[in-house]
Amino acid sequence: MTAATHQDWHSVDTQSRSWRIEHGSAPRGPSAAFFPDQNGGVYERLMSTLSVALHSMDASGRMQSVNHHWCTILGYAQHEVLGRPFTELLTPESRTKLVTLIYPNYLNSGSCRHEELHVHRRDGSLATVLLSMTAYRGDKGRLERSVCLLDDISSQKLAESASSRSDQRFHAAFAAALHGMVVVSPLGAIEYANDAFQIFMGRPGIEATKLAFDECLHGDDQTRFLDQLRQLLSGETASFQVELRYITADGKVVQGNTSVALVRNEQGGTEQLVVQIVDMTERNLINSRLQRAQKMEAIGQLTGGLAHDFNNLLTIISGNLELLSGKLPDDEKISRRVEEAMEAARKGAGLTRQLLAFARQQDLEPRDTLVNELVLGMESLMSRSLGENIELKITTMPGSPQVSIDPSQLESAILNLAINARDAMPHGGKLTIETEAAHLDQFYTAKNPDVVAGHYVLIAVSDSGTGMAPDLMEKIFQPFFTTKEQGKGSGLGLAMVYGFIKQSGGHIQVYSEVGHGTSIKMYLPRRDMKTASLQPATAPVVDARQDTFKLMPFPPAKKKARILVVEDQEAVRAVACSFLEDFGYDIIEARDGFEALSRLQEHNDIDLMFSDVVMPGGMNGFDLAQAAQSMNPALRVVHTSGYPKGAMVHQDEPRFKEGMIIMKPYRREDLHKIISDVLAVQ
Repeated sequence: MTAATHQDWHSVDTQSRSWRIEHGSAPRGPSAAFFPDQNGGVYERLMSTLSVALHSMDASGRMQSVNHHWCTILGYAQHEVLGRPFTELLTPESRTKLVTLIYPNYLNSGSCRHEELHVHRRDGSLATVLLSMTAYRGDKGRLERSVCLLDDISSQKLAESASSRSDQRFHAAFAAALHGMVVVSPLGAIEYANDAFQIFMGRPGIEATKLAFDECLHGDDQTRFLDQLRQLLSGETASFQVELRYITADGKVVQGNTSVALVRNEQGGTEQLVVQIVDMTERNLINSRLQRAQKMEAIGQLTGGLAHDFNNLLTIISGNLELLSGKLPDDEKISRRVEEAMEAARKGAGLTRQLLAFARQQDLEPRDTLVNELVLGMESLMSRSLGENIELKITTMPGSPQVSIDPSQLESAILNLAINARDAMPHGGKLTIETEAAHLDQFYTAKNPDVVAGHYVLIAVSDSGTGMAPDLMEKIFQPFFTTKEQGKGSGLGLAMVYGFIKQSGGHIQVYSEVGHGTSIKMYLPRRDMKTASLQPATAPVVDARQDTFKLMPFPPAKKKARILVVEDQEAVRAVACSFLEDFGYDIIEARDGFEALSRLQEHNDIDLMFSDVVMPGGMNGFDLAQAAQSMNPALRVVHTSGYPKGAMVHQDEPRFKEGMIIMKPYRREDLHKIISDVLAVQ
């Protein structure tokens, strides 16, 4: 503001003002309403009754009159403000705004409209007003009066502020939600998606694609979702909840418990849909495993009951046949018929023993058994049973591991598995039997509810046959299920092994890759270790509120190394990445060898590659390691596999001899040790 302008506004020309009033030269226009004149105060009375806040100011900015509504909204009496500068009522910020920004323009133009200011009420609170002013000038063009209108918008501003805070809280909660959340437009496009949903779908930046929400769903679930949505839009329901399958960016099927709520606008139309998705994939997998265990338990109980009843019938049949055989005439033909019937009864009794073994009701004679000695002692028997075209290799763990088990039944189980493996390699192959120390921790038992955490001796029987598809692995322990031709197998061999291991307090697991063979792992509770040594280095803590396991954190990595995790099974890859991130490493993911090489080209600062051995696409982990280290000779490599070491095809791989491999399932602390040890090597 110029000095001249400041003087125009604040100087008081008393003589000229009094001259104009004495000679009846009142200001022209609406401002006359604030001054008694020839109209007898009609305008003043009119303005004083209007429901708008008005005041007038002289050339110096002092208030000369205020109407009733002005006093009402600000709480002042007229005599308390008349003669005071209007700027005294303003906050410092608003005073500066009025003097430095509003007045200069106002003095030039003669008006201002809807300028937001904050005014002190008489009770000390603040009112937010919109100031509009009109200037009235004398004959020489000098400012004489200003008529000011104040529009109180305090309530509106409070509502906007509350709405803004509410929006901020919503957006903060939306972004930070652990579960996936999506805002969908009335046309079905995804407008907003939080990080949890983008991770769930494997689609970062999904908002920018304007993808329709139903396009994220599995094709078989889209119709079900749209049917529920029609009911919601028609008003039949206020919200709905349904479990749906989603297709991730890499084609994986994941499952989400989906809740959908409708937000309507003031006219009752559809404003948007708010969708919440709780990832059920892992939970459903655990439930499925539990259901399978319960199913096997139920089948076992049913089978055991039938076997007992059948044994009673066989006892009657065989007993009566023996009684008859001593009283029949000496007739060779009749005697042969009776002998055939008795042989059938004996075979029936053998069948019931197999059924009782699956039902975990066979008579066992457990005793402390040295596992290595038992397995090595079977080498000659198995070599004769397998034939010349099967190469047998037996490797045992150091020491003398001991378990409490029926040794004869354990021998039968191992032989049974070996015969099944032989049948899976009709053109010959390699059979590996090995023993290893194993520890199944709470993380493993959380995913396998029928398993007890602790130290075990692992006996693995692995073949180099054709492998099995996942749907077959779901059924192989069921009684009477067999993949052999009719008449070449009863389907009770593996069922017996399953029942025997479970009855002995152990655990059995199958690992198989189509085209790469099968490994059946028997975990037997170890007896030769003290209880104190059974505790893992990092003790899991149960969080009852979330029903999950939390592990005490490891010390952060000294250097934030970058690790490339290569694993084709998404759930396994997620576990490995979670472990490594907890250790303090930076993680990059790849699904197979070719994608891993692409990641290595994109990132030249990868320190270590943690890779599965058996992967789809024609490139196994060792081929990948060779190609990766030709690109980056300093790259360190750690392999992992569900097959035992001795069962691997590339047994001459030098990394095995160096110990740079960890077998699945691995403990969190074991993974931490091998990764940190490898990275520590200079």
